Amino acid sequence: MAVMRRRLFAYVLVLVLCVPMVALARGGSGDGGTPPPADPIVVPVDPVVEPEPTSDAPTDPGRGNSEPGVEMGILYGDLYVIVRDLNGVPVLYSWVWSEDGTTPLYPVEDPHGFSQPIAYDPDGVLPVEFLGLVPLDVEGLVPEAYAVYTQPVDFGRLSLARAPSDVIDQAYAEALAAINACDSIGLDPAGRLLLMVGDEAKAIDSPRECLALYRELMLNGYLSGLTRDAESMGPLAYLCEQGGGSEMTNADLDRAACLLAGSGDKGANVSLDEVIYVNNFLGINDPSTGTYFPFTGMGYTYRRTNAYAGVEAALLQGPVTGSHAVMFYVDEHVNIMDKVFENQGYESVEAGAREFAHAADDSLHVIEYIHNWALPEYE
Repeated sequence: MAVMRRRLFAYVLVLVLCVPMVALARGGSGDGGTPPPADPIVVPVDPVVEPEPTSDAPTDPGRGNSEPGVEMGILYGDLYVIVRDLNGVPVLYSWVWSEDGTTPLYPVEDPHGFSQPIAYDPDGVLPVEFLGLVPLDVEGLVPEAYAVYTQPVDFGRLSLARAPSDVIDQAYAEALAAINACDSIGLDPAGRLLLMVGDEAKAIDSPRECLALYRELMLNGYLSGLTRDAESMGPLAYLCEQGGGSEMTNADLDRAACLLAGSGDKGANVSLDEVIYVNNFLGINDPSTGTYFPFTGMGYTYRRTNAYAGVEAALLQGPVTGSHAVMFYVDEHVNIMDKVFENQGYESVEAGAREFAHAADDSLHVIEYIHNWALPEYE
């Protein structure tokens, strides 16, 4: 009997000890809930410095990396508006701080410094000694107190430039097949490629395809795989391979600017920083070696009247008042210089990447206008 009592006591003791352990293992507290651990373990993540070669802009140290192993700035990090020279190359700076290291005093150009964000400070809060720039610490990072003054670049659809190369390769193959198969080729009012098949005209307006054509043109100076000869290309013969080692021309750059615009968001703008970052993503630039597309070396300039004077489009116009409250009508000869630019010309002052961005921005505004006023299509 005594042995039986001892066995029963041992059995009860095991139950008493094991039940709480099972509950803990299941994360439960008896009511089916799963409370968070009282003291979660936090693994600190060091801020990432400038993400070269994918980016030539510093990363905001006030924003932690929630995905260890994924560099901020490569996928979703902030890429800032920064100081650049005429070719779009970052101008490097370092900052002088107070002796106690608590207060930034003023910036200085420094060939061994860091990419320098330009401040957005509409209320004039920052000291004039900052010269309109955002302070950097000794590691080239933006102190958290000043992160609010940075200007992240908004890529919109141009984020496609970050896609894997095979995605862009496929888009290029699709665009090239359409170009090779069409009856004739020209330009739409925004400067994008316009393909004629029979009586139908269709612009290459897919952002993916426009970006793929842009990359190819910027890397090679021509569209590789093009089977059309120069005669069939007419005024666009410069898109064919010429040979002789001088493929890239200013005419190629004019077309490339319009293709880049075709990749962007309607209603947005194309900026210098956006152009350079996209070129970094696509491998047109290599910031790690200081290699940038030579806009200044080619002497690239842009004149709006050369691009759009005399360009017309068949679009809706109106509204007008009359016997009907509101009436729209078809105008076969809408003047683009008048309607989009109010006959205001633009001409480059200095050659360089900023002028290329201006050309792309103008084309994007034309794309937006002809999209908003396009003639309705009926089946």
